[in-house]
Amino acid sequence: MKPTGVLLRFSLGQLLAGRRLLIVPAVALPLVVVALFAAGADVDPATFTLDLYRQFVVPVLLPLVSLTFSTSAFGAELRDGTVTNILLKPLPRPAILGAKYLAAVLATLLVLLPAVVAAHLIVAGGLGSTDLLVGMVLASTVGVLAYCALGMLLSLLMARAIVVGLAYALLWEGALVSVAPSASSFSIRGYTEGVLAAVLSGGGVDFTVRLGPVSASVLAAVVTLAALALAVLRLERMDIR
Repeated sequence: MKPTGVLLRFSLGQLLAGRRLLIVPAVALPLVVVALFAAGADVDPATFTLDLYRQFVVPVLLPLVSLTFSTSAFGAELRDGTVTNILLKPLPRPAILGAKYLAAVLATLLVLLPAVVAAHLIVAGGLGSTDLLVGMVLASTVGVLAYCALGMLLSLLMARAIVVGLAYALLWEGALVSVAPSASSFSIRGYTEGVLAAVLSGGGVDFTVRLGPVSASVLAAVVTLAALALAVLRLERMDIR
């Protein structure tokens, strides 16, 4: 196996071990419990699932899980000073960061997507709206890619990266965007909902978003790539001692 693949597998194993595994029931249990209650109630499955996704998954679970894993990808090495062991490996630093980033993305998706899909299937009592299911999976993936890139950058810049990341998600995306809609152009949550709305358009499950599908997709890509580029630059400038 190539060195990059070894680092990816090792990093993924690190992220999905120890106390971080507690995040699995913390994510799955609330969604499954709410879905079970809804399954026995007189509600429209698609509308209920969409509301659950927009009001709980997107603003809370998506940033929480993404930032937890992405800020931890380099976290242990940065805290105990063993990051030099990785930087001294015969790998270009963009490849090192790429392996760590991909590990964080995969770990987040492995925890988040099964819970989202399970909740959808329970509420619908089967496959339900395939447009909604595909939309949630695609939107979640876009959000995970962006949040993990942001978390990776923050972890290389400061010690309390997850605190700053969650403050951005809760204060900027939650409070400020609600009173200043123009700020949604700098909101990963806005990009996620824009992608979801694009998939659902014309499928009978519509909702209003501040960003159109093209704007949401382009901005999500720009933010993700910019954060990764800055993270690579920071990693390349780190001293080896």
